Amino acid sequence: MSHIFQDEPRILAVDPCPRGFGFAVLEGPKTLVDWGVKVAGGGNKNLRCLNQVAGLIALYQPDVVVVEDYAGEGSRRCPRVRELIDKIGNLASRKTVMCRRYSRSDVRASFKWFGASTKHQIATAIAEKLPDLASWLPPLRKLWMPEDYRMNIFDAASFAFAYFHFENLRRKSAWERAARKEFAGP
Repeated sequence: MSHIFQDEPRILAVDPCPRGFGFAVLEGPKTLVDWGVKVAGGGNKNLRCLNQVAGLIALYQPDVVVVEDYAGEGSRRCPRVRELIDKIGNLASRKTVMCRRYSRSDVRASFKWFGASTKHQIATAIAEKLPDLASWLPPLRKLWMPEDYRMNIFDAASFAFAYFHFENLRRKSAWERAARKEFAGP
Protein backbone atom coordinates (compact mmCIF):
# COMPACT_ATOMS: atom_id res chain seq x y z
CA MET A 1 0.00 0.00 0.00
CA SER A 2 1.50 3.33 -0.99
CA HIS A 3 1.37 6.32 1.28
CA ILE A 4 -0.91 9.20 0.34
CA PHE A 5 1.71 11.82 1.27
CA GLN A 6 5.27 10.61 0.83
CA ASP A 7 6.77 13.02 3.40
CA GLU A 8 4.27 12.30 6.18
CA PRO A 9 4.91 9.27 8.41
CA ARG A 10 2.19 6.65 8.65
CA ILE A 11 1.37 5.96 12.29
CA LEU A 12 -0.46 2.97 13.75
CA ALA A 13 -1.53 3.88 17.26
CA VAL A 14 -2.89 1.12 19.50
CA ASP A 15 -4.69 1.38 22.84
CA PRO A 16 -5.46 -1.96 24.55
CA CYS A 17 -8.70 -2.23 26.51
CA PRO A 18 -10.68 -4.98 28.28
CA ARG A 19 -12.52 -5.88 25.05
CA GLY A 20 -9.45 -5.89 22.79
CA PHE A 21 -7.94 -2.65 21.52
CA GLY A 22 -8.74 0.62 19.85
CA PHE A 23 -6.60 1.80 16.97
CA ALA A 24 -6.07 4.74 14.67
CA VAL A 25 -3.98 4.94 11.51
CA LEU A 26 -2.85 8.43 10.59
CA GLU A 27 -0.72 9.71 7.76
CA GLY A 28 0.60 12.89 9.24
CA PRO A 29 -1.42 14.81 11.81
CA LYS A 30 -4.21 15.77 9.40
CA THR A 31 -5.03 12.58 7.50
CA LEU A 32 -6.97 9.79 9.19
CA VAL A 33 -6.62 6.56 7.20
CA ASP A 34 -8.55 4.09 9.40
CA TRP A 35 -9.78 3.62 12.95
CA GLY A 36 -11.83 1.23 15.04
CA VAL A 37 -12.02 -1.17 17.94
CA LYS A 38 -10.94 -4.78 17.50
CA VAL A 39 -12.63 -7.24 19.86
CA ALA A 40 -10.63 -10.21 21.12
CA GLY A 41 -12.95 -12.45 23.08
CA GLY A 42 -12.41 -15.98 24.30
CA GLY A 43 -9.21 -17.47 25.62
CA ASN A 44 -5.74 -15.94 25.38
CA LYS A 45 -6.90 -12.40 24.65
CA ASN A 46 -3.34 -11.10 24.27
CA LEU A 47 -2.53 -13.60 21.52
CA ARG A 48 -5.72 -12.68 19.64
CA CYS A 49 -4.93 -8.96 19.99
CA LEU A 50 -1.35 -9.49 18.88
CA ASN A 51 -2.50 -11.36 15.77
CA GLN A 52 -4.90 -8.54 14.93
CA VAL A 53 -2.18 -5.91 15.43
CA ALA A 54 0.11 -7.97 13.16
CA GLY A 55 -2.64 -7.90 10.54
CA LEU A 56 -2.91 -4.11 10.82
CA ILE A 57 0.88 -3.77 10.48
CA ALA A 58 0.82 -5.96 7.37
CA LEU A 59 -2.12 -4.05 5.88
CA TYR A 60 -1.03 -0.48 6.58
CA GLN A 61 2.77 -0.85 6.68
CA PRO A 62 3.23 1.93 9.24
CA ASP A 63 6.46 3.81 9.74
CA VAL A 64 5.82 3.96 13.49
CA VAL A 65 3.69 2.00 15.96
CA VAL A 66 2.68 4.10 18.96
CA VAL A 67 1.50 2.68 22.28
CA GLU A 68 1.14 3.85 25.87
CA ASP A 69 4.13 4.12 28.16
CA TYR A 70 2.47 2.33 31.06
CA ALA A 71 5.42 3.09 33.33
CA GLY A 72 4.84 6.82 32.90
CA GLU A 73 2.93 9.18 35.15
CA GLY A 74 -0.85 8.87 34.97
CA SER A 75 -0.97 5.29 33.72
CA ARG A 76 -2.95 2.59 35.50
CA ARG A 77 -2.69 -0.60 33.49
CA CYS A 78 -3.30 -4.15 34.64
CA PRO A 79 -0.55 -6.76 34.23
CA ARG A 80 -2.26 -8.39 31.20
CA VAL A 81 -2.40 -5.09 29.32
CA ARG A 82 1.19 -4.21 30.29
CA GLU A 83 2.30 -7.53 28.86
CA LEU A 84 0.30 -6.88 25.67
CA ILE A 85 1.83 -3.43 25.23
CA ASP A 86 5.32 -4.93 25.58
CA LYS A 87 4.47 -7.65 23.05
CA ILE A 88 3.16 -5.06 20.58
CA GLY A 89 6.49 -3.24 20.90
CA ASN A 90 8.38 -6.50 20.32
CA LEU A 91 6.17 -7.31 17.31
CA ALA A 92 6.91 -3.92 15.78
CA SER A 93 10.65 -4.47 16.28
CA ARG A 94 10.46 -7.89 14.61
CA LYS A 95 8.66 -6.26 11.66
CA THR A 96 11.37 -3.54 11.58
CA VAL A 97 8.85 -0.85 12.47
CA MET A 98 9.86 1.85 14.95
CA CYS A 99 7.85 1.80 18.19
CA ARG A 100 7.29 4.85 20.37
CA ARG A 101 5.66 5.01 23.79
CA TYR A 102 3.94 7.99 25.39
CA SER A 103 2.48 8.26 28.87
CA ARG A 104 -0.86 9.84 29.73
CA SER A 105 1.03 12.85 31.07
CA ASP A 106 2.85 13.12 27.69
CA VAL A 107 -0.54 13.13 25.97
CA ARG A 108 -1.85 15.86 28.28
CA ALA A 109 1.31 17.91 27.64
CA SER A 110 0.84 17.62 23.88
CA PHE A 111 -2.77 18.82 24.12
CA LYS A 112 -2.23 21.67 26.57
CA TRP A 113 -2.06 24.12 23.63
CA PHE A 114 -5.68 23.21 22.86
CA GLY A 115 -6.75 23.81 26.47
CA ALA A 116 -7.50 20.09 26.81
CA SER A 117 -6.41 18.06 29.83
CA THR A 118 -9.15 15.49 30.52
CA LYS A 119 -9.74 12.45 28.34
CA HIS A 120 -13.02 13.88 27.06
CA GLN A 121 -11.50 17.29 26.31
CA ILE A 122 -8.66 15.60 24.43
CA ALA A 123 -11.13 13.40 22.52
CA THR A 124 -13.16 16.49 21.61
CA ALA A 125 -10.02 18.25 20.34
CA ILE A 126 -9.20 15.18 18.23
CA ALA A 127 -12.73 15.10 16.81
CA GLU A 128 -12.32 18.76 15.81
CA LYS A 129 -8.98 18.05 14.09
CA LEU A 130 -10.22 14.82 12.47
CA PRO A 131 -13.90 15.36 11.53
CA ASP A 132 -14.36 11.73 10.43
CA LEU A 133 -14.17 10.82 14.13
CA ALA A 134 -16.76 13.38 15.28
CA SER A 135 -19.67 10.91 15.08
CA TRP A 136 -17.65 8.43 17.17
CA LEU A 137 -17.12 10.87 20.05
CA PRO A 138 -18.74 9.36 23.17
CA PRO A 139 -20.84 11.57 25.43
CA LEU A 140 -19.24 13.04 28.53
CA ARG A 141 -18.87 10.21 31.04
CA LYS A 142 -20.50 10.50 34.45
CA LEU A 143 -18.71 9.02 37.48
CA TRP A 144 -21.08 6.04 37.69
CA MET A 145 -20.84 5.20 33.98
CA PRO A 146 -18.36 2.71 32.51
CA GLU A 147 -16.04 4.09 29.86
CA ASP A 148 -17.52 3.91 26.37
CA TYR A 149 -15.60 1.48 24.13
CA ARG A 150 -15.27 4.20 21.46
CA MET A 151 -12.99 6.19 23.78
CA ASN A 152 -10.21 3.70 22.97
CA ILE A 153 -10.16 5.02 19.39
CA PHE A 154 -9.56 8.52 20.75
CA ASP A 155 -6.98 7.27 23.24
CA ALA A 156 -5.09 5.61 20.38
CA ALA A 157 -5.33 8.79 18.29
CA SER A 158 -4.08 10.82 21.26
CA PHE A 159 -0.91 8.70 21.33
CA ALA A 160 -0.42 9.43 17.61
CA PHE A 161 -0.83 13.16 18.24
CA ALA A 162 1.65 12.93 21.11
CA TYR A 163 4.10 11.37 18.64
CA PHE A 164 3.61 14.25 16.18
CA HIS A 165 3.97 16.82 18.96
CA PHE A 166 7.18 15.41 20.42
CA GLU A 167 8.65 14.62 16.99
CA ASN A 168 8.12 18.25 15.98
CA LEU A 169 9.82 19.40 19.18
CA ARG A 170 12.72 17.05 18.50
CA ARG A 171 13.09 18.32 14.92
CA LYS A 172 12.85 21.96 16.02
CA SER A 173 15.49 21.39 18.68
CA ALA A 174 17.81 19.67 16.16
CA TRP A 175 17.30 22.54 13.70
CA GLU A 176 18.06 25.13 16.39
CA ARG A 177 21.23 23.27 17.44
CA ALA A 178 22.37 23.11 13.81
CA ALA A 179 21.61 26.82 13.31
CA ARG A 180 23.56 27.78 16.45
CA LYS A 181 26.50 25.67 15.33
CA GLU A 182 26.43 27.24 11.85
CA PHE A 183 26.35 30.79 13.20
CA ALA A 184 28.96 30.11 15.87
CA GLY A 185 31.59 29.86 13.18
CA PRO A 186 34.81 27.83 13.24
